[in-house]
Amino acid sequence: MDIDEYLEKFNNPDLIPGIYNYCDRWCERCSFTKRCANFDPELDLNDESSDINNEKFWNKLSEIFAFTKELILRDAEKLGIDLNNLEPDPDYEELREKEREWKKNHPISKLSNKYAEKIDEWFKKSKELFSQKGIELESYFQMEIPNINVENEIVKLKDSIEVIRWYQFFIHVKLNRALSLKSEIDFDEYDSNGSAKVALIGIDRSLAAWSTLLNVFEEGENNILNFLVILEQLRKKVENHFPNARKFKRPGFEVIDLNE
Repeated sequence: MDIDEYLEKFNNPDLIPGIYNYCDRWCERCSFTKRCANFDPELDLNDESSDINNEKFWNKLSEIFAFTKELILRDAEKLGIDLNNLEPDPDYEELREKEREWKKNHPISKLSNKYAEKIDEWFKKSKELFSQKGIELESYFQMEIPNINVENEIVKLKDSIEVIRWYQFFIHVKLNRALSLKSEIDFDEYDSNGSAKVALIGIDRSLAAWSTLLNVFEEGENNILNFLVILEQLRKKVENHFPNARKFKRPGFEVIDLNE
């Protein structure tokens, strides 16, 4: 697909404008892929192009970057901007540096980063927990114990892990974006609330996933409770800092008519 074919996709009246701006990027679980201009219908969500360790993934990413560069060049030409003769604005760069420091040290950014880092540590230390649970479920299956649906238990466990892993870094990234957009240099309350809303959805779903694991792993109760405490603290901080985030209506997900 060349750049013109790519742009033509956006003229499809069935698409929901801007739906991709406030989603969680989890296309495999989205019911709006056919109405999203960013979704590639030719892409198999389970093939190698979705695997970060596969060459097809990086080829696809290179194509996206090439399209982005071409779009920037076209817009610059329309606006009469010579990208080869741009001079940095020292005042702007100074503001940017202050913003980066402010964001890095913001309680929301620090707490969301702490949460993301601790997850890897927990999974590394919990290999034995998972091994024991596997043996336990296998024994239940062999003994055909009534009132225990082993398949459902496995599905719940797998789903909870996938949710936790998916939002592990996503929450931090989206909250940093929300903080950036609320700063003095790039103030955009609408977009800021949209990014915070998606982060809150990730927090809500992660809380539910950890609660499921709490019921599964009684041995790891204390460590799992720590994640629930961190997420609950983070949720409160985000809701206080972005009081209108919960009210934000995402195109397609909470509202179809964009004139509402």
